Amino acid sequence: MSWDLSRRVFLKGAGLLAVGMGGLPSEVIVRTARAASNKKKVFVHVFLRGGADGLNLVVPHGDPLYYEHRREIALPRPGKPGGVIRLDDHFGFHPALLPLEPLYKDGRLLAVHAVGNYGVSRSHFSAQDFTELGTPGDRGTKTGTLARLEGNVEGSGVLKSVSFSAQRPLSFLGPEPALVTLGIESFNLGVVGWGDECERRLRSMYAPSALAPTAEQVFSAVQSLRTPSLKDKPGAGAAYPLASPGPALQQAARIIQVGLGTSCFFVPVGGRFDTHSNQLEPNATEYDILARSLLAFAKDLGTGLDDVLVLVTTEFGRTVFVNGSHGTDHGSAFCALVMGGGVKGGRVLGKWPGLAKSALYEERDLAVTTDFRDLYSELVQGHLGVGASAKLFPGFTPGAPIGLFS
Repeated sequence: MSWDLSRRVFLKGAGLLAVGMGGLPSEVIVRTARAASNKKKVFVHVFLRGGADGLNLVVPHGDPLYYEHRREIALPRPGKPGGVIRLDDHFGFHPALLPLEPLYKDGRLLAVHAVGNYGVSRSHFSAQDFTELGTPGDRGTKTGTLARLEGNVEGSGVLKSVSFSAQRPLSFLGPEPALVTLGIESFNLGVVGWGDECERRLRSMYAPSALAPTAEQVFSAVQSLRTPSLKDKPGAGAAYPLASPGPALQQAARIIQVGLGTSCFFVPVGGRFDTHSNQLEPNATEYDILARSLLAFAKDLGTGLDDVLVLVTTEFGRTVFVNGSHGTDHGSAFCALVMGGGVKGGRVLGKWPGLAKSALYEERDLAVTTDFRDLYSELVQGHLGVGASAKLFPGFTPGAPIGLFS
């Protein structure tokens, strides 16, 4: 390996970590991690890119208009072949969500229907941007929702926030440091031949510079991610799917259990939910992967799930009416799932707007009755203790509680 290493090499690694260069604390992450409380509260946001269809995720089987509008892609009522899993007289899980039924019955999982915001638009790119920034219709926001959240949560260091993605998401836009990686086991600053000697030379290169505090955090992050127990197998017989979000949630569980001080994870799932045609098959596949991933995560953490809250959302829902290709088009309101974190589960929350044409948004979409910012605000306040005074969403004042914890 060539030792002609320059600051560009380090900056490339720092870019992978998404570490800001100014005003960062100089504590060594390993030391911070060791001091972290075993009861540290953790927030995990699983973001389904592509516009996941909430009406076939949590099905309003008690509304006859669902069957009239959805026709050939409507899922049968509970008790019928291929029927939905009954949650109550009105709602049921997609059959592929069967792995989640025990969590729902145990009160560790709930759903919130008719969530969204019309200001995000029906464009994937705009809606995802506005959702991650938390400011529908305003692209001028300088920080992402998770970055603002992290600014109000105790702790420090690069590993305070982790995104399992190829690049820093807008959710973490801002000065807060965050680890951005596709896999923790192979993380090494992107330097071919990374090892102790390489690290020693890089440390000596940056020791006398103004970048020393940042460099120390980056090197400490690499050291932390070499922890042997991060390679432990999942506990309690948890079996993670190989497809996303399985691997990311498995790595998140390891980081949480090792105690590296991480308080926030972002887990984006690629745009496999954009079901404009032949919707039934991809829905069955993707909802099965999602359900098995969440179940494995819950099993892996065991009672630790009480200190970890998982929020599953998407950028928008899909049209109420089936299209001519046996699919659905971009819509508005979606259905969110919430797991762990002390929520009072076993319920489907949110005001149901109905499926009568006059009740639909622009006579085509499920109407929004819960702003996604209200859902988010109540979750982080109830779980992380971050109140409305933190101004998580610029220009927005949260409304009445949904009742997630009571």
